[in-house]
Amino acid sequence: MNTDDPKARLLESAGEVFAEKGFEAATVRDICQRAEANVAAVNYHFGDKQQLYIECVKQAHCAQGEPIEIDWPAGTTGEDKLRMFVGQMMSDMLNDERPTWHLALMMREMAQPTQACEELVKSFIGPKFAILHGILRELLPNELSDESVHLHAFSVVGQCLLYRFHRPIGQLLVGEEQFQRFHNVELVAEHITRFSLRGICGVSSVTAPEPTL
Repeated sequence: MNTDDPKARLLESAGEVFAEKGFEAATVRDICQRAEANVAAVNYHFGDKQQLYIECVKQAHCAQGEPIEIDWPAGTTGEDKLRMFVGQMMSDMLNDERPTWHLALMMREMAQPTQACEELVKSFIGPKFAILHGILRELLPNELSDESVHLHAFSVVGQCLLYRFHRPIGQLLVGEEQFQRFHNVELVAEHITRFSLRGICGVSSVTAPEPTL
């Protein structure tokens, strides 16, 4: 936490309180006491408690504070674009340097979505998903519908999210020592990429009709 920046201190303290208590139970007084700030500081820096919560959720999802942007080198293949995309996602998912409240708050928000979730999709998740959709559109047969491309995108993202949100379950399934060996960005990113590419390559050879949505 940057103790010299009162706004950053408020954001970190609020994130911890929201993660522990949830939006409704958390109070501005709780947050300001933890941040060693005046109760008027929330309105001054963020407008109100709701906006502070939204900013905390954005910080928890995307610590760098900016939507994902990838500058593809000229001639980059679709396969390598997918590899780079997954690599960036796994770098974020397996980042142990992030505060523990990030994961706890996102678990709360996913279980009970609020306006913050809508803001998150608009600012971060939507642009990221559009990039992945474009990559998969390059790799999949042209005749596939957008709905089918969306299903493929969900499958890729789902693999990435497992390593962040289901880590305790993974440790119980295969043991902490073995699961810790999977806590390697390059290893996991390459596995997800290869697994996904093999599934994508198999789509063109499948004769069954697309799923009806």
